[in-house]
Amino acid sequence: MKNWPSLKKPPVVVALFQLKFNSIGIKLSDFLKFDTQIKHNFPIRRDNIKVGLNFGSSIPLGVSKFSGTSNAKIGSYVYLTIDQKAKFEILEDTITYIDERPYEGWDNFKDSTLKSLLVLSDILNSLEVTRTSIRFINRFTFETFDNPADYFKTLISSSEDNELPFPLRQYGFRLLMDIPDTDIFSIVNQNVDNVRTNSYIYTFDIDVLDRQKLLFEKETLAVNLEKLRNVKNEIFFNNITQKTIDLCN
Repeated sequence: MKNWPSLKKPPVVVALFQLKFNSIGIKLSDFLKFDTQIKHNFPIRRDNIKVGLNFGSSIPLGVSKFSGTSNAKIGSYVYLTIDQKAKFEILEDTITYIDERPYEGWDNFKDSTLKSLLVLSDILNSLEVTRTSIRFINRFTFETFDNPADYFKTLISSSEDNELPFPLRQYGFRLLMDIPDTDIFSIVNQNVDNVRTNSYIYTFDIDVLDRQKLLFEKETLAVNLEKLRNVKNEIFFNNITQKTIDLCN
């Protein structure tokens, strides 16, 4: 396994894992039998309502009365920690673990993800996983950003020396990358905002998705998480300079 640089002050502000599965044969309400177990780590539950409206074939122009029908049902269960910084969301075909607490390293994130998912093993063991993904949103603060190449290697520039002709207010771009010989692709968004005089917030958002079909089991998911992490780290560390690494230590 490749050794990645260690960051004492990682810039991660959001870490996310998502699992999509074939939901044939189950209902969203089936997950409620794990409600007590889930609440050991996520004691707050919110039920999100999904509403469909039907106003008939046409709505007349102008001021008029009309009638319609609605079909309201629960669209997802969202469980939260007491500080509401970590979230476990269950939809009929998707489960998402989101952590916005101070990042304590990959092993901690991986263990928390697997621990949350395995509570649902009795249902998920019988289902086919159709996609997995991780998303890490990194945020940096720079006092000056006159030369983006000082901090990042993937840039959009029209000048040879990368110096900007005027003060920067906002900047951003999006990349979509396929990982050779795999079912993995990545969506990368980078943008910077000048939020106050001489201060810039740079967001480096990496989403890595795997379309390979999997069985739901702990070891398979653990291996898959490591594979997704390797892609994420390749993108991250191949795009930042040593100066940026130093700022995180």
